[in-house]
Amino acid sequence: MGAVGNVENDIRTVLKTKRVRVSEFFKDFDRLRSGYITASQFKRCLDQFLGLNLTVEQLDGLLTKYCVKENDMVNYKAFADVIDQNFHPDELNVDPAAQTDPALEYLGTERSQIPLGPELVEKVNAILQKIQNYYSYHGVNVRTCYEDFDRHHNGLVTMSQFARRFPGPPDVSESDIQLLAQYYKDPTKAGLTNYLNFHHDVEHIKNVSALDRVVLESSGTWQSFPHQYRDSTINNDPDLKVIFDKIRVAIYKNGIRTTEFFKDHDKLRSGIITENQFICGLSIACAKEAHLSKEEITKLADFYRTPDGRVEYKSFCDIMENAFNVPGLEKKPTAHPISPPSGSLTRSLAVVGKDEETRLMEVLSNLAEVVRKRRLMLYPYFKDYDRGVAYTRNVTKSQFARILHFLNLNVSEEDLKLLCRKFEEPISGDVNYPAFCQAIDKEFNHYTVDAPKPLPSSQYVPKVPPPEIDTSHVDMEQMISRIRHHVLVNRIRVAEFFEDFDLLRSGSVSQAIFARGIDLMGVTWLDKAHAHALQNWYRDPKKVDCVLWTNFMTDIESVFTQPNLEKDPTKVVLPQETFVLPKEGANVGWLTTSSDEQAVFDEVMARMRSRALQRRLLAKPVFQDFDKHNNGHVTKSQFRQCLAYLDLNADELETNTMEKKFTDNVGFDYIRFLNDLVPQAKDVPKYKEHLKELQAVNAHKKPDEIDALTDLNAILTKVKSIVSKQRMRLYEFMKDYDKLRTGRIPVANFERALDLAGLGLKESEVKILNAAFHSLSQPGFVEYLAFSDEIESIFTLKNLEKTPLETPSQFKPPVEWEQNTLCEEEEIVYNKSMMRVAEHVRKTRTQLFPLFEDYDRVHNGTVSRSQFHRVLGELEMGSLLSEQEFRVIFTKFNVRIGGKNDVNYIPFCDRVYEIARFDPFKP
Repeated sequence: MGAVGNVENDIRTVLKTKRVRVSEFFKDFDRLRSGYITASQFKRCLDQFLGLNLTVEQLDGLLTKYCVKENDMVNYKAFADVIDQNFHPDELNVDPAAQTDPALEYLGTERSQIPLGPELVEKVNAILQKIQNYYSYHGVNVRTCYEDFDRHHNGLVTMSQFARRFPGPPDVSESDIQLLAQYYKDPTKAGLTNYLNFHHDVEHIKNVSALDRVVLESSGTWQSFPHQYRDSTINNDPDLKVIFDKIRVAIYKNGIRTTEFFKDHDKLRSGIITENQFICGLSIACAKEAHLSKEEITKLADFYRTPDGRVEYKSFCDIMENAFNVPGLEKKPTAHPISPPSGSLTRSLAVVGKDEETRLMEVLSNLAEVVRKRRLMLYPYFKDYDRGVAYTRNVTKSQFARILHFLNLNVSEEDLKLLCRKFEEPISGDVNYPAFCQAIDKEFNHYTVDAPKPLPSSQYVPKVPPPEIDTSHVDMEQMISRIRHHVLVNRIRVAEFFEDFDLLRSGSVSQAIFARGIDLMGVTWLDKAHAHALQNWYRDPKKVDCVLWTNFMTDIESVFTQPNLEKDPTKVVLPQETFVLPKEGANVGWLTTSSDEQAVFDEVMARMRSRALQRRLLAKPVFQDFDKHNNGHVTKSQFRQCLAYLDLNADELETNTMEKKFTDNVGFDYIRFLNDLVPQAKDVPKYKEHLKELQAVNAHKKPDEIDALTDLNAILTKVKSIVSKQRMRLYEFMKDYDKLRTGRIPVANFERALDLAGLGLKESEVKILNAAFHSLSQPGFVEYLAFSDEIESIFTLKNLEKTPLETPSQFKPPVEWEQNTLCEEEEIVYNKSMMRVAEHVRKTRTQLFPLFEDYDRVHNGTVSRSQFHRVLGELEMGSLLSEQEFRVIFTKFNVRIGGKNDVNYIPFCDRVYEIARFDPFKP
C-alpha cells in the first residue's frame, strides 16, 4: 500500500469515527450529478466540511489519483466509493470478513502492533475470560467506565486512568492490569491506552454463546471450537451425538421450552444447578418424548458437570432452545443454519393388520365421499381444540369423537377405535388430526412425510372413472315443477347464485359450479341421477362440460312472470297459485287404499266434524304447540296426542286411515286435516271491487265550474288576494322548471306550479291565465316571469330603483262578503228582512256583538250558519225571519273559510245598527 493508500486509510478512520458519508458533502457542488467537481471544490470540501488537515503532498497525491486530465475535474464518486466501501460487492465468492481491513477496530481505533509472546497472549485471554464472567453477572459496561476521561472521544485514555477506573473484578492483580494496559497500548501515541478495543474484546467474548462453541456443519458431522470452557467435545463421543440428536428432534417437534424446567432451581440465575436437579428437570422436560434412559441422562449431566460437582444447565438449554437455528442470524449472514435430517421431524402413522387395513380403507372412503358431497373443511374444527402452549397438531380421543359427532361424520364404535389406533401418536396417545384430515379430504395437504409414506391418502380415495349414471327413471317435468315450487315459496332469485361465477356473462358455467349453485339455492333433495339429468337437460351445445344457467333461470323464474312480456301484451300469465305443489309424498299412501278404508275415513271425519261444531272446538292452537318449526306439520305420535287432548276419539283403524290421508314426507299435515275437519269460509278479497267503485264514483265527478270566474282581471285579483294574505312568492314554485332561466316554462309545468301553490283555481280559470300569458316566440310555453311580476306588483313595483319619483300604491284585497251579489228579487227580500230586524233592535236596545263573539272562538269575525240562526233565536229575533229570508242573509254575508261557508256577523251587525240608527257604544 503506497502513500495514497495510507492517506485513504487515515481518512477512512476519521470519517467512520464521525459516522459520516463522504458523498453527501460533494453533491452540493455537483448540481448535474455528473460525479465530477473542480480541484478547488474538492480541496475546500476536504478542508472545511470534513475537517481533514491534510498536507500539500497528501492533497496532491489524491488529486493525481482521482483527477481526469482531459478536463482537469476530480472524480469524487470514485473517491467516495473507496472511502465508504468495507468490502467489494462483486466478489461474492469471498467471505466479506476476509476483505475488511484488520487494522481498523471499533470506532476507527487501531489494534496495537507491539509484538507479544504467545505466553503473554494466552495470559491476556485468560484474564479476559475471567473478567467477562464477572462483567456478565454484574452487568458492567467497560465503555461507560472510561467515557468521562475520554474528553476528545477518540477511544484513548492514559495508562494511569485505565488502571484507576478499571472495573474489576477484585481478584485481578496490579500486574494483570498493567499487562492489559500494555496489550491495548496505542502504537502512535505514547502513554495512551485504547480502552475501546478492550471493551470490544470483552463484548465479543460475552456474545459468544454455547451454540457458537458447538455447531453442526451441513455435512452432518459435529465440530467443536477450541475453547477453554471444556476440553472434551461432542464429536469425540458418538453416543453423546446421538443423544443430542434425539433431544433436539423431540424438543422441536413438541415445542418444549427446556429453560422452564430448570430455572426454578436456580434462584440466583447463575446458570448452574445440582446434578439431581438437572436429572429431574430433564426427565420431566423430554425424557419421555426423546426416549431417554437413565444412563443417557447421567451422561449428559457428566458432560456439563463443573469442577465443583454441579451441572451447567444454561449451556445445554442454549443449544436446545435454538434447535435447528442460529441465534442472531440477522447479524450473521454467512452462517449456515442446521437442517434436520430428512424425515426426522415427521410423525409416522401406526401400522395395523391386513384385515384392519382393509376395513380402515373402506371407512375412510365413506368419510371422504361425505366430505366431498358436503364440501366440509375439517381442519378448522380440529384446530379449535388444539389451544395449548403451542400447536401440537394433536387432539385427545374424546375430542376426536366429539368433533366427528358435531360434523355428522357418524362411525361405529369399533371403527372409531380403529381410526384412533391408526392415527394415534406413539408417545402422547393423542390423535394426529392433520393426517386424518388429509386422508379423507383430497384438497387438504398439511401432512407430509419425506420418507416413504406408511399410509398414503391416495389409497383411501382411489381415482377410478365414475360409472355411468342411469337417468331413465327421472321425471324432468316433476323435478322442475318441484324446484319452481321451492323458488316461489321461498322467494328466491335464481340469478344471484350463478352470475358471480359467470364473469363474462356468457350464460354458461361449469357443471361443478352449476351443482354448487343448485345446492346454495336450498335444493338439497336431488340425488346423483336427478342432478345429472338436470345438467344434461340444460347442457351447453358449444361446451360439453358446461351448463346454460340462463335457460334454467328463465324456466324456473317463470313462476313470477314471463320474459319479454312488454313485446306481447296480450299474453296470458298464469297465476302463481298454479305452481304451488303439495308436499312431497302427500296422498301417496291414500291412492292405494280400498273402498272400505275410504268409508271408514268418511265416517270418522263426519263424527269428529259434528263433535267439533257442537263444542265450538278451537283445535289449531293445540297442534301449533307441537309445531316448533312452524311448517304446518307434526309427527304421527303428536297427532294422536292432540286427538286425545281434544277428546276426538278414534280407534286404531280410523287413526291409520287419517294418517294415510294427511301424511307426507315432512310429517302429518295438520293444516289440511283441520280444513277438512271444520271447513272455513274463504275470505273474498274486496279490494278490487272497492277500487272499481271508487273509479266509478270518480268518473262521474266533474269539476265544479259553477262559480268559476271568466274575467282575467277578476282572476288576477283573486290570485293577488290569496298571495297577499298568505305572503307567498309564486316565482319560487315555477323557477325550478326553468333550468336555463329563460322566463318561460311549458304549459303543463305552469299548471302544476299553480296547483302546488294551493291557489284553488278552477280549470277554466287556469286556461284563461295560460291564454293571457302564453309565449309568442315559443308555442306551448307560458311567460311565467311576466305573470309573477304582475302578481308581485301588489308588494312593490319592479325596477323601482330606476324610477325613484314613482309612488307605489298599496294593494288592498277586496272584502269577500262585498263580492257577493243578489238578484233583484233577493235584494227586495234582503231589505225588508233587515228593516224588520233593525226595528226590533231599535225598540229593545239589543246588543248583537257580545252573543256572536261567544260563538266566535277563534275571533275571525265569522260563525257558522247554524250558530247564526241560534244567536238570533236567543235574541228573540228568530221568529222575525222566514227560512227564505235567512237564506238570503246567508248569501249576502257569506264567506268561505276552511272549505265551508260561514256568515260574517260583523258587517251584519254594522248594517243593522246603521238602519236602526243605534249607536251600540252609547248607554
